[in-house]
Amino acid sequence: MPDRRHSSSIRRNLLLFKISSFFDWWPVGAVMIIYFESITQSYATASLVFSVYMLTQALSEIPVGIISDRWSRKKTMLACGVFSISFALCLVIAGSMQSTALLFAGALCWGLAEAFGTGTDEALMYETMKDLKKRGKYDVVFSGVRAWGYAGAAASTIAAVPLYYFFGLGSLAIASIVPAAAQFITYLFYTEPKSYRPSGANSLKHIIAALKNFKRDKIRALAAAQTMNYSWNETQYRINSAYYGLFMPTWAVNIVVFVYHMLTSFGFYIAIRLRRIGLLKMALASNVFKSITTAAGLVLNNSASPFVLTSAALGTGGEHSAESALLQREFSDHQRATMRSIVAIFGGVLSALAFWFFGLLADVYSVYAALVGLLVYKVIISLYYWWLMRKYR
Repeated sequence: MPDRRHSSSIRRNLLLFKISSFFDWWPVGAVMIIYFESITQSYATASLVFSVYMLTQALSEIPVGIISDRWSRKKTMLACGVFSISFALCLVIAGSMQSTALLFAGALCWGLAEAFGTGTDEALMYETMKDLKKRGKYDVVFSGVRAWGYAGAAASTIAAVPLYYFFGLGSLAIASIVPAAAQFITYLFYTEPKSYRPSGANSLKHIIAALKNFKRDKIRALAAAQTMNYSWNETQYRINSAYYGLFMPTWAVNIVVFVYHMLTSFGFYIAIRLRRIGLLKMALASNVFKSITTAAGLVLNNSASPFVLTSAALGTGGEHSAESALLQREFSDHQRATMRSIVAIFGGVLSALAFWFFGLLADVYSVYAALVGLLVYKVIISLYYWWLMRKYR
């Protein structure tokens, strides 16, 4: 009877993952840089808020990964929810008081929220599937959860339009408290998997044990692939918006962003169908598809280009699902969240370098030149996946 009861409650996690992912996107998210600038009166200071967020997350990744591996998956996610709500409240109060200091305090909360969530959510998902004896279908669940997340992104983009039009920029920050609170409530109903095994080692030994796992060639190769792809996606997403602005007014860019989120959501459902060809093949096919669509959009270089470039989002689901599943298979049970955090740190560092380099290309030459450079980078990543598939098939 207890096992049956646990099976029922652990199965409920699958729905809760989707709900929390849906609420992961906030109405203020798409215009956050504009909201920050309205308070700081400076884009340089507004950008610095983002820097504080990224630095906080990077510095917190490993300590939080250790906390997750030694304390509790559910409690770690609850801590993530607390910091998310704190961030939302800081945004609202900073806007009403025009306080730059509160914005920076919010950035600290934002970075901690991301650190507590990164790694722990995927570890919880993987261990849930282990409890259900369906570990082999982790990538299916991952795809479904992320699809809900991008559907939520599309919904928040649509909701932001009338809110901004009728009530102004500050209303988007106030409205963002709702998804933050809804996500925290969702975390309250999570069930801790039985397959979760808290590490008994002290913090130093725990980190050393996690790092030792990266001695294996395969896990280093897979981590490098995910790190490169993450940096490409983060940089491409931001520079694309500047390119879109060359062909359409700002309000129309929001429509393209909406289409992007919807296509990304659909792409995760496509990944569920593609998984039968094998995870490495799926990752390779997704990267090649994104290379081709990006090249097509740049060759056109006209008003159709934003929509052609956006169609590359269909390949995102295959990339992310395959990468997450392949890495989770290699991570050890005792250091699962810590190992994911280590990969996230390198992803963050490479993203910062990539954004700086391709941003410099855009400044010195043009946005188009930066996107051509990113296309070359994507082709290199595709070739790297082709090498991975030949080596580890």
